[in-house]
Amino acid sequence: MTPSWVGPTVAISLLIIAASFLVMGGVVLAIGLSLRKQSARARAQLATFTADTRAITQRFKHELEGFADLSTETRARLRGAIDTVDGRLRDLDALVEVIQEEAEETALDVASMVRTVRRTGGILGAARKAMRRRRKAD
Repeated sequence: MTPSWVGPTVAISLLIIAASFLVMGGVVLAIGLSLRKQSARARAQLATFTADTRAITQRFKHELEGFADLSTETRARLRGAIDTVDGRLRDLDALVEVIQEEAEETALDVASMVRTVRRTGGILGAARKAMRRRRKAD
């Protein structure tokens, strides 16, 4: 048969094992509750961070849209200025062509007049010589 002390020893060891499991369960429960609180705090901080990030993102989006609008407006104004300058340059080119044609015509007219004056001067010179001869002959 078994000694009498074995029964109480087994009962005490089972009691110690059961108490250990109860302590472990309590520790696990405490850790779980602690993790739950920390998780709730982390979620709250994450929600705050997300809201701040969305606000910053919206602001950046608004600023970028402003820069895009400014760029579009500036590009349109620059294109208009380029078109204006291009038109003025065409007008200036046409004016230069007209002035050049007028200058060429004037130069030809002056050359023709000089030639006429030379011929006329030659004719007049011959007429003078003839008149001088007549005067000397008289």
